[in-house]
Amino acid sequence: MKDSTRSLLFGVFVLADTPLTAAEVVRLMSPLGVSATNAKSHLTRLVAEGALDRRGPVRARLYTPSRGQSAVVEGIRVRLQEEPSEAWDRTWLALTLRLPADRRQRERLAASLWFDGFRPWAPGTFLRPAWPERWALDRARHYLAHAPGFSLRGSFVEQLNLRRVASLYELAVLDREARALAGWIRRQGAVPSAGERTFAAHLKVGGLVARLIAHDPRLPPELWGPRRGLRDLVRAFDRFDSRLAPLARRFVGQVVADRKGSSC
Repeated sequence: MKDSTRSLLFGVFVLADTPLTAAEVVRLMSPLGVSATNAKSHLTRLVAEGALDRRGPVRARLYTPSRGQSAVVEGIRVRLQEEPSEAWDRTWLALTLRLPADRRQRERLAASLWFDGFRPWAPGTFLRPAWPERWALDRARHYLAHAPGFSLRGSFVEQLNLRRVASLYELAVLDREARALAGWIRRQGAVPSAGERTFAAHLKVGGLVARLIAHDPRLPPELWGPRRGLRDLVRAFDRFDSRLAPLARRFVGQVVADRKGSSC
């Protein structure tokens, strides 16, 4: 299982959870076999694409995830928690929006809606369960604050077709991939003793988990049925994370401390 340099680099910022200089990014990417030139090139691209923000003087520029990407990071962190125990009242949200004329804006909006579990049903109309209730309603209001439209909440008149829902969200594929990744994580060996190697292992596995868990549409258990792959993956990664995270974060702390110490 492999991850792209781009994903690994962004994962560095997620794991570090603090602004980083280009030199620190290079240092943190080196245990992964990424060259300084490659790391700096991807930094520039991510800034140009709006995934990273850059501030400060040239020789001491600090990079951080952009506002939009920070929302994605927080969404992934929420998905890595245990499934909410809140009951579902079987209502759905129908969100109808006037889509932007600009193609890139439309694509960004579609990607954001998809990440939040809103699936297209008709041109400009998207559906998702009203669950977890507060979060789902907040997301609908968020989109209405950024695009003209309206949202309705209610139940289906006819009996809900669970097969159609499973197909709409591709639940069988997602469940199968999650079970496979959970099994792979459980088969990983002992924790590396060196901070650099621990950080690299944690980042690689965390990147794979984040990329898959980002496909979690946050559905109530009734719609998942017997599929428990994502919950199995969350538990497997939680056990893995508890073993590696302390050493990995210590390594990040050492790298960042060198810069903060030299600025005193």
